[in-house]
Amino acid sequence: MKKLYLILALCTGCLSAINAQSFTKAEVKQSMRRVADWQIGHYNKAIYGDLNWVNATFYLGLVHWAGIAEQVDKDDSYYRWLLRLGGRNYWQVDQRMYHADDICISQAYLYLYEKYKRKNMLVPTLARTEWVIANPPSGSFELNYSDASTLEHWTWCDALFMAPPVYLKLYNITGDKKFIRFMDKEYKATYDYLFDKEEDLFFRDHHYFAKKEANGTKVFWGRGNGWVLGGLVEMLRELPAKSKYRPFYQDLFQRLCRRIAPLQNSDGFWHASLLDPASYPSPETSCSGFFVYALAYGINEGFLPKEEFLPVVEKGWQALESAVNEDGKLGYVQPIGADPKKVTRNMTEVYGPGAFLLAGTEIYRMAQDAPKQNANISQKRIREIAAMLPDKPKGMGVSYKDRTFWNKIKESDEAEKLLAEEAPALLKKGMPPFVDSLYLHLNKTNIRLPGENMMNARYDYLFRLTLAECLENKRRYIPAIEKALIALCNQNSWSIPAHDRNLKNYHGTDYYVDLVVATAGNGIAQCVAMLDDRLSPEIRARVQCAFREKVFRPIYRCLEETKPFWWFTATNNWNSVCLAGVTGAALTLLTDKEERAYFVAAAEKYNVYGMKGYADDGYCSEGVGYYNYGFRAYILLREEVCRATQGKIDFFSDPKFVRIAQYGKKMQMNEGVCPAYSDCRIGLSPDKFILDYCDRALGVTSPEEKYILPGSNNLSLYLIELFPGQVWKVEMTDEIRQALKEDSDPLRAYYEKAGILIARPAKGSSCSMAISAKGGNNAENHNHNDIGSYVVALGKSTITGEQGGPYSYPGDYFSADAPEKYKIKSSFGHPVPVVDGVTQSVGANAKGIVLKKEFTNEKDVFSIDYTSAYSTPNLNKLIRTFVYDRQGEGNFTVGDEFTAKAPVRFETAITTRANWKVLDDTHLILTTDTEQMIVNIEASGKVSFTSETIEVNSPAYTRIGIALKEQAKDGYIQLKIYTK
Repeated sequence: MKKLYLILALCTGCLSAINAQSFTKAEVKQSMRRVADWQIGHYNKAIYGDLNWVNATFYLGLVHWAGIAEQVDKDDSYYRWLLRLGGRNYWQVDQRMYHADDICISQAYLYLYEKYKRKNMLVPTLARTEWVIANPPSGSFELNYSDASTLEHWTWCDALFMAPPVYLKLYNITGDKKFIRFMDKEYKATYDYLFDKEEDLFFRDHHYFAKKEANGTKVFWGRGNGWVLGGLVEMLRELPAKSKYRPFYQDLFQRLCRRIAPLQNSDGFWHASLLDPASYPSPETSCSGFFVYALAYGINEGFLPKEEFLPVVEKGWQALESAVNEDGKLGYVQPIGADPKKVTRNMTEVYGPGAFLLAGTEIYRMAQDAPKQNANISQKRIREIAAMLPDKPKGMGVSYKDRTFWNKIKESDEAEKLLAEEAPALLKKGMPPFVDSLYLHLNKTNIRLPGENMMNARYDYLFRLTLAECLENKRRYIPAIEKALIALCNQNSWSIPAHDRNLKNYHGTDYYVDLVVATAGNGIAQCVAMLDDRLSPEIRARVQCAFREKVFRPIYRCLEETKPFWWFTATNNWNSVCLAGVTGAALTLLTDKEERAYFVAAAEKYNVYGMKGYADDGYCSEGVGYYNYGFRAYILLREEVCRATQGKIDFFSDPKFVRIAQYGKKMQMNEGVCPAYSDCRIGLSPDKFILDYCDRALGVTSPEEKYILPGSNNLSLYLIELFPGQVWKVEMTDEIRQALKEDSDPLRAYYEKAGILIARPAKGSSCSMAISAKGGNNAENHNHNDIGSYVVALGKSTITGEQGGPYSYPGDYFSADAPEKYKIKSSFGHPVPVVDGVTQSVGANAKGIVLKKEFTNEKDVFSIDYTSAYSTPNLNKLIRTFVYDRQGEGNFTVGDEFTAKAPVRFETAITTRANWKVLDDTHLILTTDTEQMIVNIEASGKVSFTSETIEVNSPAYTRIGIALKEQAKDGYIQLKIYTK
């Protein structure tokens, strides 16, 4: 991200105001975690080597942060990273015997030794320091890099950070006074040589004694003096309170702090040059970090008066945090050098985050532990939920380590195919590239698929290889997986182009979380969880950074600072899908319980909007396809939260859930055949997993769980089917039990508010015809203008009626003029009238008013007035009556009657994918490979026929227009449909 943000916390904080202790512990902790994770994720030992001072400074900051993470969050991952680093280097120090920089790494080693008491951590440091003491330095203090003897003493001020704390810590560990004596002698020799008593600042080395800045002042380097103050803090930690050596160092510390504090710039930073900031106007965060560290430590220990120094510390910490990018990268770090240099926002170096973490640990000590006021998500509720959560984050499934489980899955046909064919082919081909021209293709052409297919292929590559690795367990796919994860972390946009038309995601300027960011993000998170320690800590940290930048912090900002993304309060599938993805990723990745709790609390607050998209009787206006998508996501969200809270929060503890759960069964006309209303694809059936899940959750049935390896795409929504323990049982209440008693009529389902009728033949009868008829309105989710539409099915086939939505959406499919442009969405593409050349209007005012519903075992009659659906000026009344007769072979009648002020043209339509033919003036025949159906036409006058093929990214179908030849002020057309 290129923006600067002053926000300290991801999920539990607020903007820091400049007043006493304005920051909270949660805020500070999240800032440190972000910076630590970014640096670990971007750690490259090849640049300097593990043992170099550049990295060693970071290790010191990290070991301080690790203590907080472990104590507060039960997170020992930072300690484990440091142990791994020390172990692989056998706890050695760097090569030069005298050089202070080369023993800097021992500071972290000695902290780890104090914690773990492992002797091998201590031996190399002891050997080096004892040799130096036994062979004291004798070189000149006039530093000359070409003369190694001038580097034996601490002849540059940075060295006062690198080495003295090591000797002091060894003194405390061993009790041997030779370490403190040596340190004191060498430190004071450097102090006498480099400290300017007029300015109370340290020269970097003797080269700067006579140099001047552009404004005529002496050259005092910001970070150089930062090194000195940072080192003094570490030394004061180690010096016993009554030690004869302590007064000198405590006095020097206070003297330096009093000199440094007034040199702070108005923006809260210190600059590369302490006395000539105008020549180096950019902030410099490494010196600022050390200064904030020292000043905060001084306040915490009572060495500095709080009322005088706290405002300086607060401004400094706010400034430091503003230099942290969304992903955790700390900017404005002056590169390696010995004097003031120009600094830019993009510059960083490993010691910068080290200084930041040191500062953060002291800020954390003084920070409040108070909740944020006036937050969108209640801090009280966050803490309540945090108490319900486990100490460690957890994914939806099991890791690769559970060989009993994965070996069982390995026996399936899908797994055998993945391992034998698909995964090796993917590995050979490599990850599909991110092609900018494909991402930008939509904005140029309004065609969605090229960009979407490219994005989905990249996600799918990771998902399939992860499953293959878990199944095979040979590490064969790990290098490719880690490379893919880095590529995805570096990929600015996780969104598809259709949801990023302003290209803010693409340019990385303002991330928006859409359906794909949520689902693909959760899929990535679940891959990381399944692969567990097969992934290197650096890769895992890199993933954390990417999620904070692209998912977690954008969510937090929109909820707490600007306004919630629109889908938080949407009453369609977006709400459930996005909440499930974001919440699942948070519960899987975030170590901090309160961070995790924030996202659960947000889901708890906002999931109710998605449920409003279902009528109280359980009807899903988006159609069966989006029920399969949206409600599957809601099931996932419910499971994520139930498992994380051990059922203490259950989004299904509502009688409405029982009714929604029955939708998949009630919408079936014949078994597996449903009307394709709204944007449902023709031929879709209710998701069997959803049906089984709902039955098991409600205790209706308990079929054996089947563990199904997910196919391509949308891993996170289907991963729930792979693992054991798929269903958290709903706690039975009187209301739930009552809702379960509401019997389902085997002959029909009727949704009152939506005006939807599903009518079926009696079981065991000779009738194989089933129908559905629709009232409703033209403002429903994924709406088609289709009031009065219907479906007729024979056996397993839809013969005529509603033909569903596109299989993929054109780029402007959801624009305001889409019904005019796409006949599949307009009422013209549906089996409803065109009145005087006018199709149905858009909006809630266009609605079907139910006039009659008479349901018997033999016949169902359903009548609606849908005059309001047509803006034709002359139309007085338009009524459609459906009659379904299930006796004998069955038949279905659709009749329209109209009256008008003046003669109008009137036309109705049959829509079908079947073969068709006009038999005579009043009969059509529709045929498929196995079925035949006759349409008998009765009308108030002679009719004419027209036909048009309609195809919008879906199988083509025919609209057969049936129009009265003469205009009339009143009339009717009735279609009677029966089998031949």
